[in-house]
Amino acid sequence: MNLNKFIWLLAFPIAFTSCEEDPIAGCMDELALNYNADAVEALDCTFDASTVLQDSNWSMESVTGDFAGNEIDLLLLTLLIPVCTHDNLFIFHSDNSVSMEDNLILCEDGEESVLDLSGTWTVDGSVLTIENGSEVYVLTIANLTPSSMDLLFTYSFDGVGIPATIVLVAN
Repeated sequence: MNLNKFIWLLAFPIAFTSCEEDPIAGCMDELALNYNADAVEALDCTFDASTVLQDSNWSMESVTGDFAGNEIDLLLLTLLIPVCTHDNLFIFHSDNSVSMEDNLILCEDGEESVLDLSGTWTVDGSVLTIENGSEVYVLTIANLTPSSMDLLFTYSFDGVGIPATIVLVAN
């Protein structure tokens, strides 16, 4: 066997194995704005908050605040926030109205939430605005998935604003 044929036999298998394509990485959730049907490795997905809000009814999983570097469960402050307040179901309708069902489990007779988030809602980028008469709630949406989201806001506690997060989950 001459040297050229020997080199060709060695190089031929290497030429075909080195042509393998890297696996395609991308968002694999069909509900996402950046869904990639060809993806085989998962990357972060981006969702349209207006669409996600309307797909489910939402309830509060937790409400926390950052007070001087310490995380506080705001739902434990029952003298300021009645237990009933975090036992709500939020329903975002396609006509941009939002309703809130109170008294799911934890409310006693005559007790109701200190928040009434019934009214209208709009989304502009990652900002959710809920208007209820003279009350306007401006919340920043973070970590949005079809089944959960974080709503970031400033909670006023004795005149001091503390960064707070509501975690909503789809029911």
